[in-house]
Amino acid sequence: MAPKMSRNEIICPKCGDTTNLLLTACPHCKNAFKYFLSDFDFPHELTTLAGAYVKLISGIKNGLSEVVKEFNVPLPKRWSVKLDCQCGKDYTVEIPLPQM
Repeated sequence: MAPKMSRNEIICPKCGDTTNLLLTACPHCKNAFKYFLSDFDFPHELTTLAGAYVKLISGIKNGLSEVVKEFNVPLPKRWSVKLDCQCGKDYTVEIPLPQM
C-alpha cells in the first residue's frame, strides 16, 4: 500500500513567496522520508489538469452519442511514483485522479 503524503506550504515572511512541500515516509522502516519541493502546488495542478481532461473526454463522448454506440477512453485512476528507501525497500506514493 502507498503511504500517505503530507502537504504543507512554506511562506517567506519577507516576500510572501510560497513553496509547496510534499512529504512521505517509508511504510517499511517508518524512519526515512522523501520530500518534494515546488513553486507549484503539484497535487492541485495535477488534479485540476486531470479534471479538465475528464470533462473534455466526457464532452466528446456526449457529442458522439448519436454517432458512435460505444466510446471508451482509458483514464488512469491515480498518478504514482515509485520511490526507494535507504532501508532497501521500494514503495509507491499516489495521488488519486478524477474519474468519469
